[in-house]
Amino acid sequence: MADYKHGQVLSVRMASELLEALRERARAEGRTVSGEVVYLVKDQLAARRLPAKPMPITGWLRDADVTDSLAELRNARDAASERLSRAIEKKARKR
Repeated sequence: MADYKHGQVLSVRMASELLEALRERARAEGRTVSGEVVYLVKDQLAARRLPAKPMPITGWLRDADVTDSLAELRNARDAASERLSRAIEKKARKR
């Protein structure tokens, strides 16, 4: 069993019904309420791990010409924003 003596303390506010259900489940599993919370959080984190590689684009955007890296996407977005800002400023000066 893990050593939680040096762990962090977390206070959580929850509905009475949820706490009672958590107590019942912890009792059935032979854990403390705190141990059950840690178990459930670890279980959910393990189940929702991010994929090792990016998921392919599907649907109506699957044929779009997009970058593979977030840095390239940010650079393109910043460049487009800069061009748009310059165009707006130029149009405002003409008025």
